[in-house]
Amino acid sequence: MSIPDRIILTLYTMLMAVVAVFLVLFSLGVISTISISTFAATVPGRWEYAVGGVVLLLVSLRLLIAGLGGTGGSNLSIGNEKEGKIHIGKSAVEDYISEFSNDVFGVHNAKAVVKLNDNLLSVRINASIEPGINVPDTTDEIKQTIKKNVLATIGIDVKEVEVYFKHIKPKG
Repeated sequence: MSIPDRIILTLYTMLMAVVAVFLVLFSLGVISTISISTFAATVPGRWEYAVGGVVLLLVSLRLLIAGLGGTGGSNLSIGNEKEGKIHIGKSAVEDYISEFSNDVFGVHNAKAVVKLNDNLLSVRINASIEPGINVPDTTDEIKQTIKKNVLATIGIDVKEVEVYFKHIKPKG
């Protein structure tokens, strides 16, 4: 789920919490039925409530699609042979790349994010590095290792590899 989806989910959850509080207060008799019927009588003919309802419907549909995995592919289509298509799980590729990125000397906690565009793979690595490691040499080693292993195993060329070192991890 993407960051905007998480923000929408948070706001939607807060709205549903407010609705739940009103429902509890109504059921306990704190809010009278007269207040509810008075409010309900103002709803017909008010375009603001209609817009609010449409927005809530669209947000609900967006969260449903995001929750079911409809945003962002969970599979990579890597071939279209005459006998059928070849798919591989996106998370499988990311885990595979993360594993051999962590095998590079001085690199720790590597996590990969992959995207497939025009049968070329784009990879982003987020990792920690030990102090005293040459960053340009290590970055080149990671890039070459990824390109070589992905081509050999999956059969897809890697278009680009972005490497982000988020921490310099002390030796220990």
